[in-house]
Amino acid sequence: MSSIILKDIAKVIGVSEATVSRALRNKPGVNPELREKIFKLAQELNYPFKLPTKEPNYKRIGIIVPDLSNPFFATIIYGIKSVLSSTGYLLYIINTDEDSEAEEINLQSLINDRVEGIITAPTVNSVNLYEQLNCSLPIVFFDRIFKIEGTSSVAVDNRDAIFQAVRKLVDLGHKKICLIAGDVRIYTGAEREKGFQESLRLLDLKAEECPVVYGNFKEPESYAVTKEVLQKRQCTAIIATSNKTTLGILRAVKELGLIIPDDISVVGFDDQEWMQFFTPQITTIVQPAFTIGSIAANLLLQNIKGKMRDENIFLKTQLLYRESITVPKRG
Repeated sequence: MSSIILKDIAKVIGVSEATVSRALRNKPGVNPELREKIFKLAQELNYPFKLPTKEPNYKRIGIIVPDLSNPFFATIIYGIKSVLSSTGYLLYIINTDEDSEAEEINLQSLINDRVEGIITAPTVNSVNLYEQLNCSLPIVFFDRIFKIEGTSSVAVDNRDAIFQAVRKLVDLGHKKICLIAGDVRIYTGAEREKGFQESLRLLDLKAEECPVVYGNFKEPESYAVTKEVLQKRQCTAIIATSNKTTLGILRAVKELGLIIPDDISVVGFDDQEWMQFFTPQITTIVQPAFTIGSIAANLLLQNIKGKMRDENIFLKTQLLYRESITVPKRG
């Protein structure tokens, strides 16, 4: 089964089986963009990463995510698994649903189970928990960062991600751009809003003509605030800050009978498979989710071995230009 899938991946990507094998085993010699593409297809084909058979007593790692239903976090877990499963670790995956009390309870459970380290995207109010844990347990933050001495982290450059989207829209002639912001109490929400405000200054846009409204990374709230903005005709383009925000925007646009991109240009966030089959195809900000996971896992392994602490890595996003943005009719 594995060899068949290996051949399938190689054929679709257009590379050799040896290259696919190196990528899936996290070996050197494969550039990051190609590795991400290979892993994404492997995930779709449910490629079986096997645990080694020689080690009967598996070590444990705790993985904490805020929303397991979000494909972004699921892909990160897949990236973590690709590294840790092949080195004899079992993954204990915790879904907090953004509940800091549940996070505290589950953290204690992980400690009781004697995990060797934790990879986490923390909830808003949990910084004290991790400050207390850091003395005794290696910790790697991903996506969301707490600046705690002795911990490592991996995330994207959120400010630059938004800047690239705004600049592309400005190049097309847009001057009235709306950001459907996330929850600014969360690191990613705050950074993406700051990136938007910085973009307005750098690109000479008027803040009063470029509203920021808050969908809080949730589809229903993003739908509601987008609908209100569009009814007031406040903008010619909208930028999302998460995949769920993107869905809320699209639902509002459809309900109002507007046409993308003729009436409103839309930049999504995260590259979900449906976006390339949507009509029109969605221009979107792509985070290297699988790479985030594999780097987080490698950072934790180095921390466990005592070889590295305080390593903070920021990855670039990619603006995937498709059909959902164009020259504005007005403004």
